[in-house]
Amino acid sequence: MFNPSKIFVHNSILKLTIISIVTAVSAFIFVFFFSNYASLFFAYDFDIPASLNITGIHFTDGIENLSWSRDALITILLSKPISAFFAGMVFLVILMLGNEKSVTTILVLFWLNVFAFNAAFGVLIDDAISGDGTYKVATAMNLGNDYLIIMSIILSFILFKIGMMNARLIILSFPNQNLSSYKHRLIFFILIFIIPWLLVIIYTYFLGGGAFSSFEILKVIPGIILLIPFLTVKKLSNTKFQCLPSKQFSIIDILMVAFLFLTSVIIIILMNKGVTI
Repeated sequence: MFNPSKIFVHNSILKLTIISIVTAVSAFIFVFFFSNYASLFFAYDFDIPASLNITGIHFTDGIENLSWSRDALITILLSKPISAFFAGMVFLVILMLGNEKSVTTILVLFWLNVFAFNAAFGVLIDDAISGDGTYKVATAMNLGNDYLIIMSIILSFILFKIGMMNARLIILSFPNQNLSSYKHRLIFFILIFIIPWLLVIIYTYFLGGGAFSSFEILKVIPGIILLIPFLTVKKLSNTKFQCLPSKQFSIIDILMVAFLFLTSVIIIILMNKGVTI
């Protein structure tokens, strides 16, 4: 039997997928630039030569240079995860506000906080594997392995709770997608979350100069912990929560997608040329 609502849902999910891809890639590029620029700023403050490009921040004299004081080591290397964490909190709080938001605004805020928290905790995993970066900070602060293990468990719990908050907000923001149905929720999860996430990973390794290895998989664990709760959290009902003003897309979404795309291109061009202070 003909059901117009099903056609609407299918058309809507395709548009959401396109918007989610653009917002995810743009959010990743912005968080990458912002968090690395924070380290670049503090390096400049300590008179340590450094530059930022598409692969990240690079120190001219290397971290092993004797001119690095303990304060410089801790401040510069921790500035990236700390700035990313606080940025993620700001984006999450803005997403939680019950004022009217366009579809693109909701998705870009979602991806911004996901990639911000992933950057904050992912860098810790990366450095622990390589024995560099923040791992050197832990060594300088005389933190033992037992302490690091306990902190990892606590941080994983925090990430899961943040993931549950994101999941509830997205479910409440898209009531027209019938996310109370597990089938619809799974389709939404794959199209709106997993496909954009995989495209960002592809961008990271092929355009960002990364080299894939089995250890690289560990770096995306924070993101997985953030996304998985969407499949497990129960559907909520809250008539006072009105993040999504309507069931239809507006001209604002088109303009925002175009703006995000152009901004991402500009940031990539700047990083390709190299950014210094």
